[in-house]
Amino acid sequence: MAKAKNSNGPEAVHSFRFTLKGLILFTLFLVAGTALVSSRLVEAKSKLVSFQTGDGDAADKSGQPAHTGAWGELETQDILLERPFECIAAEDVNPPPELWNFKGLTPASVRKMLIDAGLTAAEVDAQMSPAHLTITATNLAVLPDESFLLSLSAEKRRKIYDTFYGLGLGAPFDYPMIFSPGTSKAIYADPRLNPADLALLKKLAYPEANEVRLTDYNLLIRQIPTVERRMTMAKVLTLTPAVLPRLYIHPNSDIDKIATYWARIDNVHFNDVRQIMEALKKLPAGGAVSLTYLLPPFARSRLYTFPMPKQPGDPIMDCHWSTFNFDKLQLDNGFNNPNYTSEYLIKNLYQIDSPGIFGDVLFFTDGQGIFQHSAVYIADDLYFNKYGYDSRAPWIITHFADIQAMYPKFKPVFYRRRED
Repeated sequence: MAKAKNSNGPEAVHSFRFTLKGLILFTLFLVAGTALVSSRLVEAKSKLVSFQTGDGDAADKSGQPAHTGAWGELETQDILLERPFECIAAEDVNPPPELWNFKGLTPASVRKMLIDAGLTAAEVDAQMSPAHLTITATNLAVLPDESFLLSLSAEKRRKIYDTFYGLGLGAPFDYPMIFSPGTSKAIYADPRLNPADLALLKKLAYPEANEVRLTDYNLLIRQIPTVERRMTMAKVLTLTPAVLPRLYIHPNSDIDKIATYWARIDNVHFNDVRQIMEALKKLPAGGAVSLTYLLPPFARSRLYTFPMPKQPGDPIMDCHWSTFNFDKLQLDNGFNNPNYTSEYLIKNLYQIDSPGIFGDVLFFTDGQGIFQHSAVYIADDLYFNKYGYDSRAPWIITHFADIQAMYPKFKPVFYRRRED
């Protein structure tokens, strides 16, 4: 899962701008129930399906073929991560009603926008009646009926929320939940979901490009009658595709040559893992070591974990903060500042045609040159990546294709760190 722009975001999916404003505060929402205490790790499926159709097969994959390059020989295992109970915030299970905030727009312009998005004049008039409107000098807020939102078709829902993208109506519209290929099928088939809740999810989810999106998260949760079932839905919707990579060492592997690739980045001390590689090399058939050991401390300590709900004073742990702190020993929260991040990029990185060195940086950019998402190149087609800026998104290693699926409307560009 990712939160992204109407890509989206991320970046759903999850798109992320350097101009991202505001802090989302989370508090722990502790509820008894042993059935919800543990998180699970399940294998991913590669075929995208729609919540509406439920197409696709659920065949598991035991692993991927090895990929050999300057990094050595990698073996990968596709998995799905799920947020642990402890990271579920109160706002996830007790959200406010959906609100459309049209800043700086007049009732006439909002009415025209909604009709152009596919609503009938009667529908617009009903939702813009005095009972639903709050108008100030700078804002026009519409509080739509939940029954009206539930009545929308998937196509009408998609058109409306595509229209809302980028207007600053609120985080759900600029950062809807986006489910990458394979994830939607895993959620659809999850036996923990109550059948009625699953049916509601299928009704509110809608297809967009090569993914499935959910903008009406608040509506979905509010319609679920019990806290336990709300928490189950909140938990299942955080299923995130990830990759477990291992570096395979053969009896004839050139460890010094492998070191020239992995030791390029700051704070990666290859000698710290040389001993285990030498030990694996001595085995008759060799052996494999987790790639986690070759990451810098920042990434190594966070990989495959979800942040705890945000507390006052915590940094915004989004994709850019994670990308630029990747090789840092001391956290630099200046990367929450768009201007600081832009200046750092100009001074310390330069654009390249394609990634090839551990630590190269991937950005997805829109037509205005705004970087909506970023990730760090590891090897082959693998990236260190975080979707979203809250506790719903873990730090992961993932395939380029899975990131691209989250940002189908944005262009990938690559940068390399300047050598001192």
